[in-house]
Amino acid sequence: MQLTSSMDDPLLKAASPSGGSRHELFGLTLVAGTFVICLIRLVGFVQANAVNLMFEDQWSYLYPIYRGQGAWACFNSQQGSWREGLGGLIDWYLYNATGWDVRAEAWAAVVVVTLTTIVAISLAVRLRGHLSWSDAGFPLLLLSPIHWETMIFTPTLSHSILPVLLTVLVAYGWSLTNPAARVLMVGVFGALDIFTGNGNCVAPVIIALGLLLWLRPGKEHAKMERRQTGMILLCLGGAMAAFAHGYHWEPGAPGWRFPVPNWWDYPRFCALMFTSLLGIRAISPATAAIGAVLLGLVLAVFIAAGAKIWRREATARAKAAWILTGTSLTFAALTAFGRLPMNIQAAFMWRYMTLMTPGLCGLAIAAEGWAVSSPKALGRWLMIGWIALASIIWCNFIPEQYAATLAKGKKLWITSYLRTRDLHTANMESDFYVFFSCSGCTFYRRMAPLAGPATFVILSGRGQ
Repeated sequence: MQLTSSMDDPLLKAASPSGGSRHELFGLTLVAGTFVICLIRLVGFVQANAVNLMFEDQWSYLYPIYRGQGAWACFNSQQGSWREGLGGLIDWYLYNATGWDVRAEAWAAVVVVTLTTIVAISLAVRLRGHLSWSDAGFPLLLLSPIHWETMIFTPTLSHSILPVLLTVLVAYGWSLTNPAARVLMVGVFGALDIFTGNGNCVAPVIIALGLLLWLRPGKEHAKMERRQTGMILLCLGGAMAAFAHGYHWEPGAPGWRFPVPNWWDYPRFCALMFTSLLGIRAISPATAAIGAVLLGLVLAVFIAAGAKIWRREATARAKAAWILTGTSLTFAALTAFGRLPMNIQAAFMWRYMTLMTPGLCGLAIAAEGWAVSSPKALGRWLMIGWIALASIIWCNFIPEQYAATLAKGKKLWITSYLRTRDLHTANMESDFYVFFSCSGCTFYRRMAPLAGPATFVILSGRGQ
């Protein structure tokens, strides 16, 4: 498999100026039209289902803001195995600026995934030199409601929505030819990614890439490339040191252990995460095999990109494929490591789906490289396969059903609470808990005097 530049890809010339104005217009119309349709669906999804009620883990995520702590405390706050990072800073601004309107974070998530889609398309355009009809796959994948759990269920930017944007920005930064811009972009966005939610999964990927490029620089301008890579590694190393200061590891599952007795469930868990991304949420040999095929393709791209870099033939395409696929593979492996002791069904958690999308973006970018050296018909089918894969994910309407059910429960709780002003009664009448554990209700009460009246936005009647 070759991850070559697609600048001379005969399959994509239809979208280039040399392909004629008709083909150029077709590519632009298809990508723009798909983008608009996907964005309209996502905006309508949030408009219909975002409710102004703090729920579940938000009581933990927003703890520094309850206490009136500053921006740095919100940035550095640790949640489980990750820190809030850039998401904490945005929350600190949003909740203070909007009077604790939870819906503001859901709308901020829409903005972030929209930016992610634009950057992903821009990266593909930069790698090939022009827009292509195949870029329609990015909005289908990234603007789909698969992010519903971190948008609607328990809104949080840090967990995975912001890390995906930062990861794509890092991949874009590695494609820049201007040395100063590359060092600045990779260094800054890489450091932010390490600090923000599960973006810490990118740390071993981009540090390993930096080390590979430092040890095996390109055959031309090797000294300059080593110097640039060394500066990036220093920046990332500083971010890792800052991240580690005061960090304490917490297992994400009660009774966690490693390894589990059925050790072969670790790769099966990772395969099922890819199966879940396709909307298939059942455990069987067939579903595991489907996920294993997708997992195998993403892993093959990662290995092929690494081999190309090792041979001192690192192209911008190979670097982007390495970063995007490596991030999803690392996330899947660490999730299996942390969650498999609970049960293998944890592979189907919706909040994990967002950070699986970079792997598919990397697969699409690599597929264009393969298409260059393939027969024309085969190359075209590779691009059609990418669009079909993204379309399958976008056509999953289960998130709308789940989000609508959840929104109804939240609104019933708000109605009851506004009438009774009693937390326990609201829980019982609505059969809905803003914090599911018994200790959660105590925690909820304990937070009230710390947060002040502004925290309980539902008291003003704006919660619905």
